[in-house]
Amino acid sequence: MKPWNTDCHRIADSDHATVTFTGGAELVLADWETTEAAPDRDGRVYATLRGWIANAEGSGTHTDPYTLPVDAGRAQLAVAALRGREPLRDLAVHVDIDQPGKPNPNSWDHAGYLCSLTWSARRVDADGNPVLETEIGSTRWTDPESGREYDLIAAYLPKGEPYNPLGFVWRHYDCWSRGVPELLPFYSDKRVPAYGAGSALLLTDGPWVEVAEAPAPTTR
Repeated sequence: MKPWNTDCHRIADSDHATVTFTGGAELVLADWETTEAAPDRDGRVYATLRGWIANAEGSGTHTDPYTLPVDAGRAQLAVAALRGREPLRDLAVHVDIDQPGKPNPNSWDHAGYLCSLTWSARRVDADGNPVLETEIGSTRWTDPESGREYDLIAAYLPKGEPYNPLGFVWRHYDCWSRGVPELLPFYSDKRVPAYGAGSALLLTDGPWVEVAEAPAPTTR
């Protein structure tokens, strides 16, 4: 990808990839690239498709309303047509949208929204041999010690902590550690984690309760 921090950043003549999601929403990513991270401690290799959103409406300024074809958060990719490589098909992805800002003055020909789609590409053992991946995308998990079944889509709070609709909750975002689901802090009802707000915790670090079962905040 071209460096973004330049006053003549333009995407009109770059290659455009069309990403179609389940339900029909389309995202056009210009000047795109694909990357792979090193295996995590469980051997998962995460891949990312990243590019500038070419079909966004709005000026890209912080005070100007804008419209994007998809929201950040979990999504189901149906197909991504990428020139020069096999299409991506049927993937559970995490959508992250960033607005890094523009230099002033600039002659950008786009609103300035950088989108990343990340997914678990494969899993390997210590010798690099393939390992069957069965955890990513799971919606329920049973603790083998306690036998309790958890809803991996639900929002959680530590037991006894009152629910504040303007505060933080904990959600699973397809991250695991040694076979145990991790929980990340989410602000209010946002669909993407509040990165930097706290470290990941495990479902076994509880006890946890679903938000619907948490006590109401106390009032004076």
